[in-house]
Amino acid sequence: MRIRTGIALLAVAALIGACGGDDDNGGGSVSAGDYARDICTATSDWVQGIQTLATDLQQELPQGASPQEGKEALEGFLGDALERTETYVSAVEDAGTPDVDGGDDAAGQIRDAVGEARDIISDARDQAGDLPTDSEQAFSEEADELGNSTRDSLSAVGDAIGDPPEELSNAFQDEEACSQIGAPGGS
Repeated sequence: MRIRTGIALLAVAALIGACGGDDDNGGGSVSAGDYARDICTATSDWVQGIQTLATDLQQELPQGASPQEGKEALEGFLGDALERTETYVSAVEDAGTPDVDGGDDAAGQIRDAVGEARDIISDARDQAGDLPTDSEQAFSEEADELGNSTRDSLSAVGDAIGDPPEELSNAFQDEEACSQIGAPGGS
């Protein structure tokens, strides 16, 4: 049970993080509304994808799993989460830059935050490979520690995103896709 708890904590940690969408203009200057829609749609897709991975991990990891099974499951989860995050990073880059005063800075903060989230998940995946498997207690304790540090790091990334310019904030608030995810300036 302790193994499942440690893995669950790390899966949840991957859900807490930064704030991308695909745009036909290849990342150029876009309206605030188009930018908000693209960012919030990609963020929602990323969060839903990570949630699905976490649910699958919980359902597929058997009760009484060995530390080795837990480690392998965790490495697989984090590898899949990293792939989804790479897609998210690309979507944020493709969203372009909102054509508002301060739009370059706002888009840069979001791109930087998503890139940091990717790096944190990559580091967590690498650290999962070093988890001990010779003791259930040691595995559980270190998996819990990894989950806590990953969660805290991802939360700090999200908290570091400043308030967007008013016009962009209004676009986030007006965009239906943003209401579900707590986007910058969103409700």
